[in-house]
Amino acid sequence: MPFRIEEEREREIERKLIGFGANTRSVKPVHIANGLFRAITHHTTNTELLNRVTFWQKENGQVPKGHEHEIILERLTKKKSVDQEINGSDLARFRLMLKGILNADEGVYMHRDRMESYSAGFKDFVSEDRIAQDGGEFFAEWLNRHRSPLVSYIQTSLETQDDVITNLCSPLLSAETKAYVPAINPSEVTFFAQYERLPETPKALWDSLAHSSQILHKHITRHPNKLFGLRLVTLFASFTLIRYLTSLESIYVPNNKNQIVPFLLDFSDNSSGPIARASAMSYILSCQSISRFYAWAFGEILRTKYRYTVDQILNESPPLYRGKELSEDAQEIWQLALNEMNQSNAPFYVCGQAMYDIMAREAEGNPITYLRQLGHRSGLLWPPINTQPTKRFALQQDMLEVLIRGVIEPGESISLSALQKRFWHHYGIIIGGGVDDEDLLVNAGIYQADKTALTENRDEFATRLSGLDLGHMLADGVFQVTVEV
Repeated sequence: MPFRIEEEREREIERKLIGFGANTRSVKPVHIANGLFRAITHHTTNTELLNRVTFWQKENGQVPKGHEHEIILERLTKKKSVDQEINGSDLARFRLMLKGILNADEGVYMHRDRMESYSAGFKDFVSEDRIAQDGGEFFAEWLNRHRSPLVSYIQTSLETQDDVITNLCSPLLSAETKAYVPAINPSEVTFFAQYERLPETPKALWDSLAHSSQILHKHITRHPNKLFGLRLVTLFASFTLIRYLTSLESIYVPNNKNQIVPFLLDFSDNSSGPIARASAMSYILSCQSISRFYAWAFGEILRTKYRYTVDQILNESPPLYRGKELSEDAQEIWQLALNEMNQSNAPFYVCGQAMYDIMAREAEGNPITYLRQLGHRSGLLWPPINTQPTKRFALQQDMLEVLIRGVIEPGESISLSALQKRFWHHYGIIIGGGVDDEDLLVNAGIYQADKTALTENRDEFATRLSGLDLGHMLADGVFQVTVEV
């Protein structure tokens, strides 16, 4: 029976090895947040009325049936949710404003399509959205297993109806809830089951990320605005998921364990300079690492689950994608792999690589587009232009502050070099100017930036911190970084 690429990817790779499906190009931080929130509250809410009021017009200008101003006004009047003096014109202005608030992250579509994640921070906004939710659910499970205080912070925040968005929308919210059912059973995920037996390098990275969640918690509990805190948690979740995807090879692939591609942050102002090119290379190598993991995983399915021999693969019908025969281009990819298998020392890997290439070509979304979309929407990657696939690690302000608040205690002051060491230890991030930075990059295959360029990048990083009031130069010439309470 032909190998079904889509089914095996979902069942064996995403559900058992990874723990979520990196299979959509539509992922946004608001999707991660909604999945995270429902995994922690253990429920979703009936958001039908909220959606009808918020989503009042399609892109083509058409008003969906049941979303007309007159019908909405009639429903709200019957519920006594509006003043009798409110008219259709007033409601239209309110709905326009409301959409700008709740759809700030562009995650709200029609309710019946189950595509609605709201930019809000109260339990009654948590929906049944089906897009990219399992990434947030995975992050929630990871926090729970590490007993991170972020779990109780999120839980308490979502129970508290004290923010302006919730108060504004309270007449539209429903108390009707439904029990949350996780998309993937975490007990079946190998990463969780074998966490204590992970190879040394990824184990150290993930222990350090868990520590960062504890430090971040100390910061956000000191801030009076829970929406600010929940936003920082969501950005931290987005970074964690991206770091996880880029460390899968080091976790699972035997010959590549303990090898994690560093993220080189670009603080230069030259998009064609050595730092930008080196950072782009670290992004490319990260994507290649993901590709190798999938190739290995597909090959292992053939070798261990189906127990195929090379001869059986050569004589088997080409694989199917979504139950259909492959396109002409995909057929060519498969035939080239079959030709290469006879001369390869790793025939199952060759076959697995072909399956990954076919998946990446045929699928609506794949792990690279998932990483790219989540990376630029969360402020980790630049430029944020979908038509330009080559990215580099260049942080927007919010993401930079999240990462800093994940390694520096409130009120603590450390040197710039100490901050850089913590970035490497907690995140696998390099900035430059450190004793080992150039060697670490070269060992990873990143040669574009020399010592001088890396030192200049560090100086630009210091300038950026000064501009954010996070660092200043002391009289003795030492640059000090401080995050105030």
